[in-house]
Amino acid sequence: MTIDDPASATPFRYLDVDDPARSYEDLLRAAPRTQRSPVWFGPDTTQWFGEVPVPSDLAVAVGEHDPAEVLSRWWPGPCPDGCACLDPYTGAFPPLIRASGTDRSRRRATLAEAVSFGREAGDLASLAVVDAERPADVPAALGWCGVINYPHQDLVGLSAVLRSWEERFGATLVWIGGFTLVLVVADPPRTREESERVAAEHFAFCPDQIDPQDGREPYSPRSYAREIRRARLWKFWWD
Repeated sequence: MTIDDPASATPFRYLDVDDPARSYEDLLRAAPRTQRSPVWFGPDTTQWFGEVPVPSDLAVAVGEHDPAEVLSRWWPGPCPDGCACLDPYTGAFPPLIRASGTDRSRRRATLAEAVSFGREAGDLASLAVVDAERPADVPAALGWCGVINYPHQDLVGLSAVLRSWEERFGATLVWIGGFTLVLVVADPPRTREESERVAAEHFAFCPDQIDPQDGREPYSPRSYAREIRRARLWKFWWD
């Protein structure tokens, strides 16, 4: 395995390997020990790094954030009287589903699901390794500016939410682009209630999830929940 530009001060390195999917798997399994997490970069992604300050001790800073508080603060509600755009959660942000349960972040199935994405990434992505102890911390470690046009530019809070999704749903950040994050989900919501609660989290996390941008009417958590129920891929795009 060859790491490009080993003297660089950047928090990431591209990897020159014969079998990127296998290297991704090895790196992902070793990440808690090496404190370096693999991720796939989209084309021209690196120009969007380094624009947001990174805490000196990122892991501690992320751990100090309560994901429920972060999402509640970012929640676009409550709806005005008569509005149903956040139906069925037109008032306060709902409690997190699976908030106190099994940590799914390092399960065998979670790692396997993330690795499966790499086998299909092909020419659409380049493999890199980032100075971050877990994939959830990657956006903050890179100073990623994909959310720079939005009021909430708190990458530490964003990574805290990603950590929570790793633990509750086995959702691993696998791909990062200029304005896009892709997560592979090993244990997605399976019931209507779970899916609607997760839909509310997605709306707080990324306001553009409301608009499918394919000619359909904007989603509510209730209609969006049908899209993510049992879905193994979560994609977030900030316009």
